[in-house]
Amino acid sequence: MSNVSYSDMKPHQISGGIRGLQFLRDFFAAQDADGIRAASEGISREFGSQLPDVVDWLEVEYDFNRLFVGPAALPAPPYASAYEDDPTLMSPRTLEVRNLYRRMGLATPDQGSIPDDHISFELDALLGLVALENAGGPNAPDASAMREWLVLNHMSQWVPRFITAVTEEDASAPVLLAIRSLERWLDAERDRLADTQTEQSGEEDVHDQKR
Repeated sequence: MSNVSYSDMKPHQISGGIRGLQFLRDFFAAQDADGIRAASEGISREFGSQLPDVVDWLEVEYDFNRLFVGPAALPAPPYASAYEDDPTLMSPRTLEVRNLYRRMGLATPDQGSIPDDHISFELDALLGLVALENAGGPNAPDASAMREWLVLNHMSQWVPRFITAVTEEDASAPVLLAIRSLERWLDAERDRLADTQTEQSGEEDVHDQKR
């Protein structure tokens, strides 16, 4: 989705490292066994988690499609609107995410064929927001605010339920590795953003006291 370059980002600028988040995005966007394998091996390296010595990647592709793609009903849909109390495609939550992409100057490919709130698109948008923050300039504060909204107000509402849906299935080792790494990233990122909000609130209180 994104046309933003991430090559100049520093690993400390996002929980789990830039490369780790890129590999998570690539995993959930994978089209075949080769793509799943490449992303899984990257996740293993970046998050320090071991893959089994022997993996049947065609079986993993079957498992991936069963859980996330179809054509049968999905036990763990990888998009936000599936986890609402009244699940519908193109829900208000989906449109909120689409609006965020538009504010970034982005759009999903073949809009409508895959939900805008698919996990791979949201991770890609997050990488784009980190790039905008890293670039500085007048857009950096808006990028920081959008990143906080995306993680704290949006992804935090549905990704834990998605993770639970996958772990309740008899999923293959590479799929569980990706899901556990996603969980680690989200927990760390929420903590980091919450700490940032607390620091900013403290600075504002000090500023008010000096008036």
